[in-house]
Amino acid sequence: MYEIIKVLNTKFYFKKDLNPLTDEYEYHIWIRHLVEPIDAIIAYLNKDEQIYNKIYKRYEADSKENNLSVWYFYRNGNQNEIVIITAFKMEQ
Repeated sequence: MYEIIKVLNTKFYFKKDLNPLTDEYEYHIWIRHLVEPIDAIIAYLNKDEQIYNKIYKRYEADSKENNLSVWYFYRNGNQNEIVIITAFKMEQ
């Protein structure tokens, strides 16, 4: 299950997982890393560095300003549809 958050002309897709503690569907990035979708979007928009991981077919970007790493790919190659795989705090 994915939830779509639209920012201007861009759609961000966030996976939702069943939280075994609450028995509710919550954002994967929240359950795993305590990162809210809006923070992942802001980090994506503020990314400083980005690489393409050919093995896993994803982009891996860092936002030093937001202290977050965001891994994502473009849905069907469309750069206006971004599937956020995960987001987590960068190591200090």
